[in-house]
Amino acid sequence: MLNINLKTVVSLVIMSLASHSVWAEDSLSTPTASIPPAIANTPVVAPTPQVARAAFTTGITDREPDSQLATISAGQTVYYFTELVGLQGHVITHRWEKDGELQLGLQFPVGGQRWRVHSSKTISPNLPGKWTVIVQDSDGSVLHQDTLIVEPIIPAAVPADTALIPAPAPAPATTPVVAAPPPVTPPAMVPEKSKQAIWDTLQR
Repeated sequence: MLNINLKTVVSLVIMSLASHSVWAEDSLSTPTASIPPAIANTPVVAPTPQVARAAFTTGITDREPDSQLATISAGQTVYYFTELVGLQGHVITHRWEKDGELQLGLQFPVGGQRWRVHSSKTISPNLPGKWTVIVQDSDGSVLHQDTLIVEPIIPAAVPADTALIPAPAPAPATTPVVAAPPPVTPPAMVPEKSKQAIWDTLQR
């Protein structure tokens, strides 16, 4: 009777230990880092509407600016490049101003989440000054702006070693010699009778 009870007790203890070790083994073999995060319910965040890049440039090649300008001389053509992000469906305006006065306004419908546009302006030689391009959204809000200094055209300098030849002095004015008119000979005195008619003279 006692032997049976001891066997039963030992069996129960072994079963209990085996069950505990399996739980511990499972917990150790499954590290926390291997559990995939729950990304199915994570909302997609749209990019913030903005002007990602902008620059004044001398030209556009493959829809990218050739250079970046801060100053030019009047009489040149200048481009303004912008890369727009998160503005799909909006209408963007490039507003060109000189010293605060509107000179040109161009609008661009944005067709994608990343959209590149550019506008250009030939600065007249007589319009130097401070030029600004303002990028406006559909509602008129300002998204970005840049300023370009347009310097006046400076005439080419005359080399210092070039001798200036004075203009020849004008010849002194001469008084033209006017020939005196020939003397007027007074008419000869005609006798009184010569004033008579011819038929009267023949009758004498």
